[in-house]
Amino acid sequence: MAVPEPMILRRLQISRTGRARYRAIISCLVFAMWLFGSSAAISGAKIQHRWGETVFPDQPARIVSLSFTGIDTLLALKLVPMAYRAWYGGDEAGLWPWARDHMPTHMTTGTKVTVLRGEIDPEAVARLRPDFVEAMYSGLSRAQYAALSRVSAVLPPLGQGDFSAAWDDMVRGVGEATGRMQAADQVIERLHAQFQAIRNRHPDWAGKTAVIAQAHGPVIYNDTDPRMALMTRLGFRLPDAARKFSLGNFFFKPDPELTAPLEADVVLWLRFSADAEHRIDHPLTHTRRSAREGREIFLTPELSAALSYASPLSIPYALTHLEPLLEAVLTKRGTHP
Repeated sequence: MAVPEPMILRRLQISRTGRARYRAIISCLVFAMWLFGSSAAISGAKIQHRWGETVFPDQPARIVSLSFTGIDTLLALKLVPMAYRAWYGGDEAGLWPWARDHMPTHMTTGTKVTVLRGEIDPEAVARLRPDFVEAMYSGLSRAQYAALSRVSAVLPPLGQGDFSAAWDDMVRGVGEATGRMQAADQVIERLHAQFQAIRNRHPDWAGKTAVIAQAHGPVIYNDTDPRMALMTRLGFRLPDAARKFSLGNFFFKPDPELTAPLEADVVLWLRFSADAEHRIDHPLTHTRRSAREGREIFLTPELSAALSYASPLSIPYALTHLEPLLEAVLTKRGTHP
């Protein structure tokens, strides 16, 4: 128990100089206690990333997610952030069907969850007083990282690319930062088991070619893109004619006269709005074998978003809806390796 300062001073009968020295000693002790308390508070995980290392609080409670798909990762681990960044579409809170049922209206503290939109605003984030800022898939700049690191533990992109983090890497990152690695491992194992079950049901898909594209352009996604990476996990591969255009970007826009990059056993056309036409912006569509043989799938906006999010919540949704569509197309005659 602390002894009141006047009592100590009377008991020791020290001089004014001694009193000053005593106050200095007390200040040092208070600082040491604060430092010890702070060290104990941040005695959580240490994670290496592109800009160094971050030490995280033990079981952070005030979490802000700046990743475009971060809310899905957190909810998959049964974590509700105090604020998250909405990407596009969804409901008024920026949530799609696969995430909506996992998000309570209020946090356990009764505080309403804040929805962030648009570009990252470090000052607005700092005003939320977070103790953990998740930003693995956010486009966070080094300057923004440095600014936010002054007020919170920040988890930026783990690799060199701004959007190169795969869904399982992000699950592991959040699991490690929050002390929920067991839950993270379970989430990853469930999804891997779902992929394996589909591969077991369709061994004939192994080695077949697939293209994922946007109709307007058209724009074709390379195998480094999360959407095409999902197809790769099912056994598909990008056609050689399309792979030749993989120059480090996650997509490319072929010349309108080139049809070879769009020739595949199955072509998935993304559609990001309900009023978008089922129209392929390519003058030579009628010359493509995949189009003539009906091996093209026009995805709904929900399924297009599920593939684009490529999160631990959207992937099961995507696989459930995509498997019967692929089955129907790949049983058509005329498919080729």
